[in-house]
Amino acid sequence: MLDRSSELVADLQVPEKGWIATMRLALGMSAEQVALRKGVSRNAVYQAERSEKEGSISIKQMENLASAMGGRFVYAIVPSAPVDQLKYHQAIRRARELATQTDGFVNWSKEDQQDWIDDVAAQQLHDMPPDFWDNS
Repeated sequence: MLDRSSELVADLQVPEKGWIATMRLALGMSAEQVALRKGVSRNAVYQAERSEKEGSISIKQMENLASAMGGRFVYAIVPSAPVDQLKYHQAIRRARELATQTDGFVNWSKEDQQDWIDDVAAQQLHDMPPDFWDNS
């Protein structure tokens, strides 16, 4: 589901004027008309538009304004890469970190080092220890 969500919003850009103003203008609604539907002042709508652009508007305000304009506010956290890929990269990082704590690792052949890292990464993915995400 997360990977699919990420694909759906991959090209989505926040409109220059913000979502509230863009939706309002696309509908041909004035701030006063939105305000009447929401039960607030026109200035409150303009303030919400400014707050959205500043990143300080609440989710509840966005939901209420979207509803007042006949829309639905959607928010999500989407992964920057497929979830399995994010987990794999973390497992590799952890394996490399563990390699620095393994006696004699630096003296092994490059092939043996890589085999060891691959094996430890696979074990990390399988076990998902509680500290799996502790390092970045």
